[in-house]
Amino acid sequence: MLSAVLAATVGVMGACSTNGNGGGSNTPDTDAGGETPTPPAQIIELKAITMGTEPANGMDSFYRQLDEMTIRDLNAKVRFDFIPWGDEKNQISRAIVAKEYDLYVGGAWSDFSSFATKNAFADLTPLLEQTPALVEHYKGALERVKIDGKVYGIPQYNKPGAGGEGMLFREDLRKEWGLPEIKDLASVEQYLYKAKEAYPNVPMLNDKRFADNLWTLIAGGKYHTVTQYYGVASVDDPYTVMSMYDTPEYKAVVEKAKQWYEDGIVDHDILAAQGNETSKTLELMKADQKPLEFNNHFGAVSSGYIGALKATYPDFEYGWYDYVFDTYPQKVFLPKVSAGTTTMISIGSHSPHAETALRLIELAHTDQTYYNLLQFGVEGENYNFVDGAVTYEGIDDKNRKPGWTGLVDGYMQPQERYPGEWQAIYNKLVNVEGPPLAESNGTDPYEGFVFNTASLAAETSSLETVRAQYIQPLASGISKDIDKDLEEVQKQLKSAGIEQYLAELQSQLAAFAASK
Repeated sequence: MLSAVLAATVGVMGACSTNGNGGGSNTPDTDAGGETPTPPAQIIELKAITMGTEPANGMDSFYRQLDEMTIRDLNAKVRFDFIPWGDEKNQISRAIVAKEYDLYVGGAWSDFSSFATKNAFADLTPLLEQTPALVEHYKGALERVKIDGKVYGIPQYNKPGAGGEGMLFREDLRKEWGLPEIKDLASVEQYLYKAKEAYPNVPMLNDKRFADNLWTLIAGGKYHTVTQYYGVASVDDPYTVMSMYDTPEYKAVVEKAKQWYEDGIVDHDILAAQGNETSKTLELMKADQKPLEFNNHFGAVSSGYIGALKATYPDFEYGWYDYVFDTYPQKVFLPKVSAGTTTMISIGSHSPHAETALRLIELAHTDQTYYNLLQFGVEGENYNFVDGAVTYEGIDDKNRKPGWTGLVDGYMQPQERYPGEWQAIYNKLVNVEGPPLAESNGTDPYEGFVFNTASLAAETSSLETVRAQYIQPLASGISKDIDKDLEEVQKQLKSAGIEQYLAELQSQLAAFAASK
């Protein structure tokens, strides 16, 4: 299967470091006693990918500090290549197929599970006994990321709290415009239309994933998402699946998308957009050409947007509407650790250094010095540490280092300090104060469930083609006749194998429910 993917993947990431095995000479010297000493062990180099933009300054100091620790502890060096957000799914797929790296990152946003079932990643299960501190740190959570009994990656590890997909917006403008508090689709829509009046030259929605959040706003209280894009289940019957496209709520989603498209809320060139347009939106907001970001994750906004925006416009006030927590608090569960959804750090199955790579991951999750360096960079260059809290005050936005994607660990993360009103928003959502959020809701009904699609290779490929060619335009609001287009979508999905897909999903989900 990987060969087939490779054949279809022409490009290979070019920003990969070369094999840089260092260390002493391979020719041993003879000591004064005439004996030949054991040559120094060759320092290996682990090559890794992470998401984001490399900081303008600080990387020399970063590698100098990191090398000092990893050579001492692992007899290894680590070098990262940064992949900008935008076309990340395709770029990560190419990197995996090309086998250029030892360490990969991914999740539902990069097709992690599909690659895992094709043995693109090393099975870490037998190696975990060599990293007991890592296993202890996760307190049984690694059992919940297994696919067919195998651990293919180490997940990020969150504390109980909230903060998922949501909308960042200018709160000062909401007040100035006399609009109601943003708490549902109706109030979101009022803000979008008023913002369009105030900023007539820029579409408010330029990211073609906006329909995913429309689905949450319209149907989130009625359905659970079992698999991204296809399988959903009623909140009253979470283990009986159906197609998202068979629900009346999906028609409501495309009707609203069409209205927004025709009214100019949605960019008319949206189909030409990359898979992730958040970087473009941030630049527009920094230039005060747009007052909102409709598609982003709270963690990404907190780490990548707020500091830059508040530094540019200290008097602007920002708000956050969390699509799940603020709309359906009953659906905010304890943190989910699942191979199907959680962002993971994986090791390539081709890597000759899997044991060393896993020990690096162990140190990153159990040693505070490692964690802080890998997550924040060099103190004084990439961040500052004041009164026990990480802050970016006084740091040029270009020098902020993105954390190693997938490393986020709520049990290692120091307190973070944010400017202005964002501190209270952050404290509320990440549960800095008060009892654990979502404790009363318990565990996600799909915690530990991973849909194994190994037997559905042809179907999943065909379904993705249908989604790109027929569903994406419709979900972006491009339709002359919604009923006719939905009928065509159903026809194409059936031809692509949606029935076989759902039947296999139902079978695996029923077995999972029985095991609980």
